[in-house]
Amino acid sequence: MALINKVKREINAKLVYFGPGLSGKTTNLNLIYGKLKPEFRGKLKTMSIQNDKMLFFDFTPPGDGNVNGYSVRFHVYTIKGEATGASPWKMVLKGADGVVFVADSAPERLAANQESLQNLDEYLSSYGQSLTDIPIIFEYNKRDSVNAVPLDELQSLLNPGNLPHFQATANRGEGVLNTLLAMIKMVLKKLRDSGLDLDEVGVELQSSREQAAAEFVQARPELEQEEYAFAAEEVVTAASLAEEGLDVEVAAETYAEPSRLADEPEVMLQGDVEMIAPGRLRLPLIIRYAGGEKRVALNLSVSLD
Repeated sequence: MALINKVKREINAKLVYFGPGLSGKTTNLNLIYGKLKPEFRGKLKTMSIQNDKMLFFDFTPPGDGNVNGYSVRFHVYTIKGEATGASPWKMVLKGADGVVFVADSAPERLAANQESLQNLDEYLSSYGQSLTDIPIIFEYNKRDSVNAVPLDELQSLLNPGNLPHFQATANRGEGVLNTLLAMIKMVLKKLRDSGLDLDEVGVELQSSREQAAAEFVQARPELEQEEYAFAAEEVVTAASLAEEGLDVEVAAETYAEPSRLADEPEVMLQGDVEMIAPGRLRLPLIIRYAGGEKRVALNLSVSLD
């Protein structure tokens, strides 16, 4: 579900690269990031979710990437390697506006491809969606393999409905940008066809426990123009958060803010999210930086008034 920021006149759409472990999801994101000009992209970031690593960045496509006068910024996510459970993927997929399914063309990975596709269908179903509700593209990766499964066989097993598909060899950069550009066009078309009245709609905020478990703060609350990084949803300014009634604070312990020129801290969820009052959640976090470690509790107060 695209998030709309009236203050910045910006629509934020989420793209997720999904697939079995080692199919080439991370290779796709790294190549895309390297091809984008710095002025169009944000930072490439990682975040620990339990025992898994999430990779993500955002970018604005050059050219006619707007909807009714609003610019569109895409936020791209994946889980590196093989996820150890369902929760990380479910967090990443929540609110997705488009999914690229990266399949491994090796014959010994056919079962893994099918299992991963079944998982994708189940995770989307948990949010009331299906594989036909949002734009989905199949990217058949590792086509340079001498024993790669024939395309028609992959199509029959994974994509009998003949959804858009591309062949790729991600480690050589082949087919990756074609897949991305096709996905961008599909999402933009869906946004333009949605009939959104952008003069009336505000930023859409979701307050479920699962979304909150993936959110973390990368700035001091007192700096009004700093950006809060919402790892599984969106990046917005503190000013726009205040306008929409979302209050974020660090409680229990404080930690020194690292230098802006230094490496980013590693933020990990440690334990279960706690509902401390109606509309208030507490997230136990561990922040590691420069060889040190701090335990903090992030209190989120959500109001949609």
